[in-house]
Amino acid sequence: MVSTLVVTHGEVAKHLIEAAEQIIGKSDSVGHFCVDWDQDLESAKEQLKKLIAEVDRGEGVLLLTDIFGGTPTNIALTYHKPHHVEVVTGVNLPMIVKAMTLPSGISVSDAGRQLRNQAQKSIYIASELL
Repeated sequence: MVSTLVVTHGEVAKHLIEAAEQIIGKSDSVGHFCVDWDQDLESAKEQLKKLIAEVDRGEGVLLLTDIFGGTPTNIALTYHKPHHVEVVTGVNLPMIVKAMTLPSGISVSDAGRQLRNQAQKSIYIASELL
C-alpha cells in the first residue's frame, strides 16, 4: 500500500488529517509532518527522512505539500525518487480523503495523479453552478 505524509507549514497538515478522519475515520496509511516556522532546515530534513523510512511499506510514499516553492515542498523534494517517493503540491482536504482510500497495489505515480485529479475536480466557483 502507498503511504502518504502531509508536509506543511505550521500545523496545517495535522488539522487537515484530523478533518479527514472526521469524515471517513482513522487511517494508518496517512501521517503528517508539520514544519515549524523557526525550525532549522537541516533538522527538518532529517526528521522528514526518518518519517519517510517509518511509513514506507515498500510500495512508495506520497509527500503532499502545501505550496510549490515553500519550505515544506523544498524539503520534500530532497527525497523525491521517481517511482518510489512522489511529491504532490497544493494539498487540500479532498486529496487527503482520497489518499486514505487508495486501493492496494496502485503505483505511487498513479496514486499521485489520482490525488491531483481529485483536488482539481473539487474546485468550484459557486456562481458558475447556481
